[in-house]
Amino acid sequence: MSRLAALRAEDPRQLGSYRLVGRLGQGGQGVVYLAEQQVAVKLLHASVADDPVRRRRFLAEIEAVRRVAPFCTAQLLDADLDGDRPYLVSEYVDGVSLREHVIAKGARTGGSLDRLAIGTATAMGAIHRAGVVHRDFKPGNVLLSLDGPRVIDFGVSRLMDTAATTHGHPVGTPAYMAPEQIKGEPVGPPADLYAWALTVAFTANGRHAYTAETYQEVLARILYGKPDLGAVAGQLREIVDACLAPSPEDRPDAEEVLRRLLGHSAGGDVLTSGAMAAAETTSPARSESDITGPRPAVTTQPDLRTPAVRRRPKAWQFVVAAIGLAAAVAGFVWWVQGAQSPGLNGKWTGSAEHPSAGRVFPVEISIGEPSSMRWGSDLHCSATLTPLRPGVTFTLGDVKGKECYPGTLTMTLAGEGDQAAIKVVRQGEKAVTYAGKVSRPS
Repeated sequence: MSRLAALRAEDPRQLGSYRLVGRLGQGGQGVVYLAEQQVAVKLLHASVADDPVRRRRFLAEIEAVRRVAPFCTAQLLDADLDGDRPYLVSEYVDGVSLREHVIAKGARTGGSLDRLAIGTATAMGAIHRAGVVHRDFKPGNVLLSLDGPRVIDFGVSRLMDTAATTHGHPVGTPAYMAPEQIKGEPVGPPADLYAWALTVAFTANGRHAYTAETYQEVLARILYGKPDLGAVAGQLREIVDACLAPSPEDRPDAEEVLRRLLGHSAGGDVLTSGAMAAAETTSPARSESDITGPRPAVTTQPDLRTPAVRRRPKAWQFVVAAIGLAAAVAGFVWWVQGAQSPGLNGKWTGSAEHPSAGRVFPVEISIGEPSSMRWGSDLHCSATLTPLRPGVTFTLGDVKGKECYPGTLTMTLAGEGDQAAIKVVRQGEKAVTYAGKVSRPS
């Protein structure tokens, strides 16, 4: 779980409509807080309010970051650049960083390492497809959530460079910079693949591929030395080695890396396949047996040599089927009863994605007496919730807010009952309008 520290005396208590409840971390770009809406708020060190040119460039970068598809990433939800306290609001991912996990638990191996590589490569593909370059990819910017690895802070280095008053200096974490980044040359997606390869090597070995006593020595070895990939083996080693090519034009792009990791041909959307495979990534909370080895894919092919023989079911098979059906019905009844009060009671917070509008926004749901829902940018939409099917589906009534519409909300419990998937269908439509995940304090 993410470590939440108390606010310090110098910390703000509120930024815009976001009331801050604690510190999540601090880095060279700013301080990250957790807000009551269960979103992460990063207060940036640099200000762009006084320079219209930098402000326009900053806004253009933010719009590009907003276009990143939600494949293994933490989405940017909101931003405010006014005044001397510019901040970004992103989806809150409750999980430790890959760096913290490797330091505490040791290197990853086997299937766990493979799935981590797939998840982070999927995120790189989504980021690059939107025209964004991360520029500061590293183990500290990968969070291990319950549903797999999530890459954070993509584009923030570029935003900070846009906001900075001086230029000509490389932006990023030195140990994970590509050679061209160290030299101060133009940086593109190949630099992210170089950092991805170093991150995979760190995950597999518990140490950097260019180990040295000082940053200066590490940078020198990146420029002139050879990486020590240690336990990285097989096809993954070949891919990592290709991504560490000194010249950026010799490195494969993220989607090619992902195709090679998945063993796919060029057809189909490789990001969708990667996201599905990454969902199997083990979280720090899972058992050690999940972490130690791959789960081989088993493909069954029909035997075309002999015709299938149709056998009549035996009496005992009918008995087993009847028992199974009874158990399923009992389980369904139990689930429906459990979904009713107090099963869903409480305050739920999270985020949802509106695919057709290309937006991700915070959601806040209160189940009780009365029940209500708030959603949208700055939670400007509100509605009362009336059970349509007790504890499972609700109607959104008395809707208030610009471009906010009535409809139906469906909640499906997940995990240990402190997480739920939500789907909202706009009134008069059949397809899901937006969907997402919410959670409540356990």
